[in-house]
Amino acid sequence: MQLAEEGIRWRTESPELIVLDLLAKRQGTLKEEELVEMLRAMMKDISMLEINKILMNLELRGKITVSQIKKGRVISLLQPK
Repeated sequence: MQLAEEGIRWRTESPELIVLDLLAKRQGTLKEEELVEMLRAMMKDISMLEINKILMNLELRGKITVSQIKKGRVISLLQPK
């Protein structure tokens, strides 16, 4: 298979699960620029539009909060009640 020879790997996790996992590994809080950098290292072609959609989806589902700070945003994992 040519794709396997070129070192291309398919991700089986949804982007939402990847974001939640990254947050859990970082004590539940990340600055937006840190999250974007991590996501782009994992998924090279992800756009800011896609990242914003993921964050909005997770926030609407009550999984995270996104707070505005002076320089950017902070994403925090919400603990289940």
